[in-house]
Amino acid sequence: MKKINLKSKKVWIILGLIVLVAVFILNPFGQNSVSKYETVKAEKGDLIQTVDVTGKVESSKGLSLHFETTGKLETLKVEVGDDVKSGQWLANLSLAELNASLAQAQSSLNQKLAGATIEQINVLEKQIDSAKVTVSQAEKNLEDVRNVAENTINSKYVYALNLIEDSYIKMYNASTVVKSIQLNNFTNNDQEGLTVRSNQEYKINLPISEIKILVDKAKESKSEEDINIAISQSIDSLESVLSGLTLIRSICEEVTYKDRVTSTEKSSLDSQKTIISASQMAISSLENEISLLKIQNENNISSATFSLETAKANLELQYANYDSLTAKPRDIDISYYEAILDQAIAARNKAIIFAPMSGVITKINKEKGELVSVNEVMIEMLSPYYEINVDVPETDVTKIKVGNEAEISLSALGKDTKFEGIVLSIEPSSTNIQDVVYYKVKVGINDERLELFKFGMSADILIKTDSRSNVVFVPSRAILNNSETNEKYVRVLKNDQIEEIIVKTGLKADNSKIEITEGLEGGEDIILKIID
Repeated sequence: MKKINLKSKKVWIILGLIVLVAVFILNPFGQNSVSKYETVKAEKGDLIQTVDVTGKVESSKGLSLHFETTGKLETLKVEVGDDVKSGQWLANLSLAELNASLAQAQSSLNQKLAGATIEQINVLEKQIDSAKVTVSQAEKNLEDVRNVAENTINSKYVYALNLIEDSYIKMYNASTVVKSIQLNNFTNNDQEGLTVRSNQEYKINLPISEIKILVDKAKESKSEEDINIAISQSIDSLESVLSGLTLIRSICEEVTYKDRVTSTEKSSLDSQKTIISASQMAISSLENEISLLKIQNENNISSATFSLETAKANLELQYANYDSLTAKPRDIDISYYEAILDQAIAARNKAIIFAPMSGVITKINKEKGELVSVNEVMIEMLSPYYEINVDVPETDVTKIKVGNEAEISLSALGKDTKFEGIVLSIEPSSTNIQDVVYYKVKVGINDERLELFKFGMSADILIKTDSRSNVVFVPSRAILNNSETNEKYVRVLKNDQIEEIIVKTGLKADNSKIEITEGLEGGEDIILKIID
């Protein structure tokens, strides 16, 4: 077999070609593995929501007019036989509260559009100044509380140093008394003598020597830690000395030594026991006082710190209120206040009956002051014009309201010829058509070209149910839902990175568009689909 010469230039060229072919086979068009995205811009503009239905032109009949809410009849502006025009105010329930709500909503919108008044700014500036004073006072109070805490605890520790030094002196005096009694009475190597000398050495002298070292160290450093150690050891040392004195005093009453140890010596031992016990109690009490004082100081400092933090938070809130009041209103804020105003107008209009079309009043069923419910017919009128009855499915009927504008086109005249219409009534009872629930909706023709309408003509009707102006919107399929938090979000492409942004939605408009009330400003690249 012929050997391949790896040093040959021809061989390297062939190997390179093989590698290129392999790369082309694995990736024939030079594609990379980076994901691609189907995106759309978050737009800003006007939205409209409509309901598209069909029906037939019919002769107009009598109209039964209802209030859309319950209340007492306050005003009746027509009588039987009066001719009325389309849109004319016919009657209303009590409007005092509804008008007040409407005025408040209008005032809030006007204020947001106009910005802050000089009076409002002055009030907020005074509130800010007051909040600053409160912060300054809280800072001064915290400083004072800390100083008081430091001074009181320092005073306690100065007293503690004196007390533990005094306790050392008392223990030393007690050891001197014991030494004298031992030398006078307990020099023998009997059991009593050995016991007294052992207690003198280990129960009295040794603890005194140990506490002397700690007391000297605490006096020199004056640190809380060293003083605390000295206090604790003083209590233990006093306990040990008291135990030694007690045992030696009991030995003095033994048969052999009862008469040998003088009454003066015994009295001296009793006196030392009393002195040592009192000193121990005094230092133990001081130790408790220091512990309680520290807790009290910590509580006082914590309370003063909390007051300062509260004062600072209130100052930040006043600054935020000032910034909010003086800042230029955002589109989203204006939209919010406009929506509140629209709701107030809609609520008031439910207590008013407007003539849906021109016609004649034929009957009035209530008098002023009487209670009128939603289901009661208030006014009946007759219109000399045509109308169109349509069946609206239950999924769309909730969007429609009496008074909604409609666009009518007749099949006989083609789609380009449009007529104005208005929703006159919505029947509360439903009908089933091929197992689908429908509701009867009556649409009036509000157009002067009535001569073009003929009985029985087919009509296509586009009912305008809602609209928004100058809002941000995206395709509805761009909205995703987080199953865990139940929050809605969109995927935004920024610098080739995907960012999930939580959004709030509003109007579901035509052409599968949906309003974004919070989360987007418009112009963002919204991901509709990831293409691998």
